[in-house]
Amino acid sequence: METKSYAVTETFFDLYPRNPHAIKSVFHTLQILTIKLLGHELFSIRFLSFLFGLLTLFWFYKLCTTIFKSNHLAFLSTLFLSMDIQFIYASHFARQEIILLFVLLFSLNYFLSLLLNTKLIHHLLLGIVIGLSIGLHPNSFIICLPIVFLYLFHILFTKKLNWYGLLVYAAAVGCFALGFIGLSLYFDADFIGNYTQYGSQFGVTNTLVSKLSELQDFYLKLYYGISGTYYTPDIRLEFYLFTIALAASMIFLFKEKQVKKELIISIILAIAAVNIGLIVIGRFGQPSIIFLFPLFYILVTYVLTWISKKFRLCLALVLLLMITINSISNIHPYLNGSYEHYLQEIGKVVHKEDIVLANLNSEMYFENGKLYDYRNLAHLKEHNLTFEHYIERNKISYIIYPDEMDFIFAYRPEWNNVYGNISLYYEDMQRFLQTKCQLVYEFTEPTYGMRIARYINQKDWKVKIYKVNE
Repeated sequence: METKSYAVTETFFDLYPRNPHAIKSVFHTLQILTIKLLGHELFSIRFLSFLFGLLTLFWFYKLCTTIFKSNHLAFLSTLFLSMDIQFIYASHFARQEIILLFVLLFSLNYFLSLLLNTKLIHHLLLGIVIGLSIGLHPNSFIICLPIVFLYLFHILFTKKLNWYGLLVYAAAVGCFALGFIGLSLYFDADFIGNYTQYGSQFGVTNTLVSKLSELQDFYLKLYYGISGTYYTPDIRLEFYLFTIALAASMIFLFKEKQVKKELIISIILAIAAVNIGLIVIGRFGQPSIIFLFPLFYILVTYVLTWISKKFRLCLALVLLLMITINSISNIHPYLNGSYEHYLQEIGKVVHKEDIVLANLNSEMYFENGKLYDYRNLAHLKEHNLTFEHYIERNKISYIIYPDEMDFIFAYRPEWNNVYGNISLYYEDMQRFLQTKCQLVYEFTEPTYGMRIARYINQKDWKVKIYKVNE
């Protein structure tokens, strides 16, 4: 917003390798519009996700009416999704996943509702919608695949579509992909090499065989709630529920009428396509699991349709109660955490315009360009810098030091993925804090004093504020 350009990277990274690209330009445009309307506040950033969460529920309801031809069943399925902790989390997370989920459900409903009356313009519009989503996040590939799978299913098996429609769809998506790649190359002439190198850190360039084994680890980590700095809710209930629903759906399909059978097969194919997309990309970020939840809740509702009306409502209410209780139990431990209180504590001694070295979770307090993130420090040696030189070069006046730095060093190298190899600069940093700084304030922060998800709220983590001696 300040540079009037998309060809920029974050000001809080100066040593941490970053290169400009256009892949998230649509998402940043939406963020800019929200900030212009509501201000640069945590509420406005999360409001964008919340708004698309509501839109997602609306289009999920429409998709369910297309599949079940029943407003009651569509409403029930929407209730299941709306009360699920993973959906609640995604719709408050200020990231792109919830917007991509909206695009996925909109596209699925658009495709299935017009299946018997599809024209050239419909294929083109569908391609434009998916193509635009490339400007949200690279995970747009994951939501592109389900539509491709449905095209192939209805071309090869039901014969309701022809290859021409798929080619129009693919051409539209391809044009947008080339456009975003071209714009990225304009921003950075070595975009492809830099982006590939960045992705290699997360396994994007691994072989398909290794990615397949990583998919199993991905689900195991979700089941056991193992993560780094991403919050991972307890979704074991959903694992059991979705597994039963998938198995039962595939059994009931043998007895189903042709039209309904094709619709349910379409949902199962979409589930398979999302998983294949995860494997091909190879990033396996925990938030991306949300793409599967609406699809599985459709199968849960479908299985309920095979239960006699005498017991259906009772079972549906029990399931809804279980989902709601699970969400409440996930949310409850975090109700006492206050982000505003965290920023207020920092504000007692540090001004918004002061230049600081700090955890990125305090960035909303400071003016743009005033905060430098700890992740830069792992690259000091690459730039022939010491910790002291880094502080002097950037004219840093305060160091906001959380307990987690000592914790990560004590348990090295297990948590090197948080800030890089902290042992490269830890002793140098401690020496500087003791000899060139003054401890001016210290406060307890159980929630925001620790970014590793499993240890948040597990103890009274401290945050120390050091003033650098002039």
